[in-house]
Amino acid sequence: MLRLENVSKDWKEFKLKDISFEVKRREYFVLLGHSGAGKTLLLELIAGIHKPDRGRIYLEGRDITESPPEKRSIAYVPQNYALFPHLSVYDNIAYGLKLRKFKKGEIKEIVKELSEVLGISHLLHRNPKTLSGGEQQRVALARALAIKPKLLLLDEPFSNLDMATRFRLIGEMKKWHKELGFTAIHVTHSFDEAMALGDRVGIMVKGRVEQVGKCEDVFSEPRSVEVAEFLGYNVLRGFVKGGTLHLNGLRLKTDSNFEGEVNVVIKPEDVILSKDGGFEAVVEGVEFLKFLAVVTLNVNGLKIKAQTTAEDVMKKGIGVGSKVNVSIKKLRLMV
Repeated sequence: MLRLENVSKDWKEFKLKDISFEVKRREYFVLLGHSGAGKTLLLELIAGIHKPDRGRIYLEGRDITESPPEKRSIAYVPQNYALFPHLSVYDNIAYGLKLRKFKKGEIKEIVKELSEVLGISHLLHRNPKTLSGGEQQRVALARALAIKPKLLLLDEPFSNLDMATRFRLIGEMKKWHKELGFTAIHVTHSFDEAMALGDRVGIMVKGRVEQVGKCEDVFSEPRSVEVAEFLGYNVLRGFVKGGTLHLNGLRLKTDSNFEGEVNVVIKPEDVILSKDGGFEAVVEGVEFLKFLAVVTLNVNGLKIKAQTTAEDVMKKGIGVGSKVNVSIKKLRLMV
């Protein structure tokens, strides 16, 4: 449906480098990356706001690299929604249809259908300034979908919402996608959004799309150190000799056939805190994330993060300066 081939762009002090991936018809594709990774710039290239310095962009087999935005049949919803403040909700949704010379009856029917699906029928007479963030997001989505675009681009669509509204709209977006069958690229830095919505995910790091695949595959099997670090995994440098992994003086048995220097990837949830066994560690930090806790440990000079439950941390009395024992459930080696 959409295909990017080696797309690159130098923009001020930032660079997008050799980006290639495909988005399938009716797929909800999530581009996941930290702020400053280049996600918005990439959306703007796809939308036609900027042109790539190198590479090609294809939509349904047609080369649209040089096409102006209005010739691409792509709808772009920016982070601030960009609703027209002088128009009513109805007229905002109808705007693109009026530009395309749709008849009044057709416009009324399309606005009615979308507003019912998105739950904003009661807001059609209102001014956008009087709406909540969640309501504005629905109106922006309705306006984008009204023209029946081949591709919908969503730039951090939930970033301006409070947590309760955000989680509610994530669930509703999943329902809308199923009912309306649109193809979307959704840009975010949120793992929750990627896991909840993405048919597939692309991990973007420093101007590159490093890995693309199903969420469960990418999150469980990162293919590079960059992706593993982005996912929050422990990435340590060591070497293997004779079936033994050496990590800063620590020795671990491994069934790997590797010999020589390796990167070791350890998921925080695979670092087990216990009263005995394993290696002794000193706690350097504890961060609570709702019902979970991330504990930063110093293990023989190595900084390692462990993830456990908040209840476990409190029950064991784990705090900064505490001494705990650490064992590693599973590790992965990368040459």
